[in-house]
Amino acid sequence: MIRLYARVLGLLGPQRKLGWVLALANVALAAAGLAEPVLFGRIIDALASAQGFGGTPDWPKLTPLVTAWVGFALFLILCGALVALYADRLAHKRRQVVLSDQLQNPFDILEFHHPPGRIFRLKPEATRSTCIFRLKPEATRSTCSFRL
Repeated sequence: MIRLYARVLGLLGPQRKLGWVLALANVALAAAGLAEPVLFGRIIDALASAQGFGGTPDWPKLTPLVTAWVGFALFLILCGALVALYADRLAHKRRQVVLSDQLQNPFDILEFHHPPGRIFRLKPEATRSTCIFRLKPEATRSTCSFRL
């Protein structure tokens, strides 16, 4: 399982470091998610034991537990939102890179078979003029109105 994570994170390319940070943050979120109910259980236990003896809760004992419980809850909320935000950004960046690479592939094939200096000539049936097409937007030499 760890080899699979390492392989996938290795495929992220330049965003590999962000991928590792997100993976470790998710592990920290899982650990905090397990610790929060344990702290809440200890708070309930302390309150129930104080009520069983007919006394008041021991606030010096409860204050650190409640503070830790609130801290874990805030950590879960904030860290979960940040991990989701950066994971979404990373997914969109990678999608953009993959799509641009896929779009570049046909242009690379065309450029390989027809070097940049070579011009494609087509003769339309309707006119006797010769249309010159280039794959670059700066192509201005054309006797027809359309360019690629």
